Formats: sequence, C-alpha cells, structure tokens
Amino acid sequence: MTVIILSTLLAVGAWASQQTVEVHLDNSDISDERGSTVWTDNHLVRHEEHLKSEIFDGSNSECEYPFEEVGNGCYFLSDIKLSFEDAQTYCNNLTHGNTHEVTLAMLDYSREEDQALLDAVTAKEISYWIGGKTEDGTHWTWLDERDINIQAPFWYWNEPNEADNQCVVAHVSTESDQRKRSYLYDNNCDDSMNFICQEGNINCPIGFRRIGNHCYFSLYYLLNLSWQGARDYCQSLSVHEGYHADLAVLGLPDQEDYHLMFNLVGGFPYISIWMGAFAETDCDYRWVDGRTLENSSIFWFFNNPGCGSQDCVYLGHDMGNNRTYLADTIGSDALPFVCQMFKNN
Repeated sequence: MTVIILSTLLAVGAWASQQTVEVHLDNSDISDERGSTVWTDNHLVRHEEHLKSEIFDGSNSECEYPFEEVGNGCYFLSDIKLSFEDAQTYCNNLTHGNTHEVTLAMLDYSREEDQALLDAVTAKEISYWIGGKTEDGTHWTWLDERDINIQAPFWYWNEPNEADNQCVVAHVSTESDQRKRSYLYDNNCDDSMNFICQEGNINCPIGFRRIGNHCYFSLYYLLNLSWQGARDYCQSLSVHEGYHADLAVLGLPDQEDYHLMFNLVGGFPYISIWMGAFAETDCDYRWVDGRTLENSSIFWFFNNPGCGSQDCVYLGHDMGNNRTYLADTIGSDALPFVCQMFKNN
C-alpha cells in the first residue's frame, strides 16, 4: 500500500483553511481518511465537500445575506420544503429590505450560468423547485414569460413526460457516481420541495420607472432646467444605498439603446430632453459615467455634433419621421430631462 499526502485549500464563505488529506493507494482506488473515493479507475473524483467549496465560495461575493454566489449570480437555496406556488411567494417576499426583485431561479441566461446552478444542485444532492411551468402540458415557460426550450439538454433525456406534472424541478441523477449530474424534470406543483430563489432586477425607487434593466426618472414638461441644473437635480434624488442618480446615458452593455431612446421620448411630440453627455473640451464628448461619446456614433442626428458653444447633449424625437437621435445645444437652454439610477463603483 502506498500513502500519498494531498494538501487542499478549502474555502467556505469568507473563511479559508489549509487541509491535509491522507489518501491510500490500493490497486486502482485512492480513498481519503474519511473513506470517500477520490480516485478510481484512473479518474479523479472530486469529493463532495470540495465541490461544495468550489461552488459556494463567497470570499469575493457581492451577494447579500441570505443569498450566496453561484456562478455569476446570487441565489438562495432553501432548507425548507414548500409547494411550487408557496415557494414563489417565499422568494418574492425576500425582496423586503433588498434592492433586487427575487423569483424562483430560472435557466437559459447562458450555458455557463445554467451549468453553475445545476452543479450547485448536484453538490447539495437535494431536489429544488426552479421557476418553470406549463399550463397545457406542452408549452413550457419560465416565470419571466420566456419559452423553455424543450430540446435543451438541461432536461433529463425523457423529460418532460407526464401531463399532470406542470412545474419544473432540478433533480440529481444518481445512476452513476462518475456521472452524477442534475437535470430538469416535470413534477406535481403541489408537492413539497426545497427551492432556489434568484436575485434578479433592481427594484426601482419610488418615482422611477423600469425600462429594460435600468430605472429612470423624469418630470418631462413639469420641470425644465439648464443642463447643469438638470444634473444637479438628478444627483439630489433619493435612491437605494450603494447607488446614485445622474442624467441618463446610452450605450451600456445591458441597454437596448433604440428601444430605450424611443421609450424616453416616444409619445411626446417633438420633445427634446437633456441626456448625460457633454463636451469636455471642444467637440470631445463624454458621458457622465466617463465613457467617450464618439463623434462618429450612430446616435447623432445627421449634421451633429455642432461643437463650439453647443456643449451639452439632448435626445430628440421627430414625430414627423418617427426618429430619435442625439444632438448638442447650448447648456444654458431650459429643457426637460431624464435621470437614471447607477450602481456605485
């Protein structure tokens, strides 16, 4: 028999410790001091505790209690069992005192994120409700109304397969220790199961409205200010802790710009509203978050920017042509404006 000493760094929450594990080589198997196989048939088998520590490593997490970081998201894995409907209500109630909306967890945002969440289920070896269901037994949707792809391999190979089971559960397949994985199954919605809650979109503060992934505030015709006056007003608004308000911007990675531009000014005939961009020097335009607004940007009206004394940027809407665009003008002009909530750096 050969004895091998392995040193393993285990991280749980914000704590890390160095652990030495003694394993014993006997023929083809290596077992640790707890008797759990970590090497068999020339294949490394990650110990359950190691897998858990890799997934639930909160040392650099931005997730707030009771959420923990899984992949790139914040999730709450329950230790109680409820029906599907009661589990969703429980998740919704976790928004109390929290700046984010909370729902039962959903897949299909990215392959990596889906894999991380299913790995978390595998590590816990518990079945969990997640946020998918059907009304007719054939058309499956997530709670945010996205369709669930029935062809996706996150379903178990013969699921969904029972018309009376109309809610989705993530369950560990234990057919083989070497191929232990979690899949989606259909399940009776009235069964009591553990569940996973997902921290989602920001809850908009009072007075703000959601457009896409962001929160916006405007008084439109009720208040017209200079560009600087509008910016001062935005920065004075009360928002969630850890956030601030400023004049609205375009071009963020999670913004649908054309949809946003129309939503900000659509329905207001020939309206022009201040946006959070200005000329730092002559014809050198920047957004208030520090990004450059290129003079070649497709957002600009065809003969803009004008530069010179026209040093501040507004969003215009031409009702006749049903077009929205950016243009620059003198910052002392009095215009309506739109504020946006941003997370602090």
